Amino acid sequence: MADNLVLLSVRDTGEVDQITGDEPASSHMKVDQVLIVIDDELKRIWIWKGADAPVRKKFIAARSAQGIRGGRGLAYKIVSEDAGEEDEEFLQAMGQAPTSRPDDAASKPSETPFTPPSDTTPKPVAKPKPAATPKPSPDYSSVVAARTATQTSRQKTVQVPHTSEEIIEQVKQLEPVPGFRREFVLVGFDAFAITEEATSVLGKRTVTHRLQRIDSLPEGVLFAQGYTPRIVIQNGQVLAVEFLKQVKEQEYQVEKRHLAELVRSSGTEASR
Repeated sequence: MADNLVLLSVRDTGEVDQITGDEPASSHMKVDQVLIVIDDELKRIWIWKGADAPVRKKFIAARSAQGIRGGRGLAYKIVSEDAGEEDEEFLQAMGQAPTSRPDDAASKPSETPFTPPSDTTPKPVAKPKPAATPKPSPDYSSVVAARTATQTSRQKTVQVPHTSEEIIEQVKQLEPVPGFRREFVLVGFDAFAITEEATSVLGKRTVTHRLQRIDSLPEGVLFAQGYTPRIVIQNGQVLAVEFLKQVKEQEYQVEKRHLAELVRSSGTEASR
């Protein structure tokens, strides 16, 4: 089993057990089983359901996957996989070659196209209609000019960033709040979370922190229990809402270093 995978088996009793050993991950895909597969490299939480798996196991797996995502971070995406309908990304992660499917076009019998007989009967020529006299269009130039002037004056008085990327760059420059750590940020309809990227060069491990857009958010009404919001307002408009979590002094110092890394990385990307 690959080192980046965590394989969990769901029981009827509601318990979830971790599967260990040297057996291939795909060997545990049995018809009466429901598996939870965590891939920390791809940030995926797969729920694989066997063809004869009971409904209770499927319900337990869905509830457990949400709890795992809450512990690992909202950057993880939950994907449901049914036996026989798995996508290629899941099969490759499990070490199983994707099933080749025959081309539908090749399986269909060839048919001779039908060619309608040509009609040699002459058709009557339609007489051209007289051209309609064009009506003079109303003059809206004064109205358009007034609206353009109003919009231009508003743009001069209120200059705020328009895209999520521009706003998130301003959020990166904010000073950290003593005793709190930034967990995620809401910008309009987009959400961003702090993610870690670890690289190893000549035996030295380096961890880089980034604000990454969350592709998939959990459905329903969520309570931000244990978080303190910080609202970023500019020119009378709400740009972003940060969710901060209270931490100890040591973790706060780590957060300050994380923010410095974010500022440096954004400056490097801008220079490119």
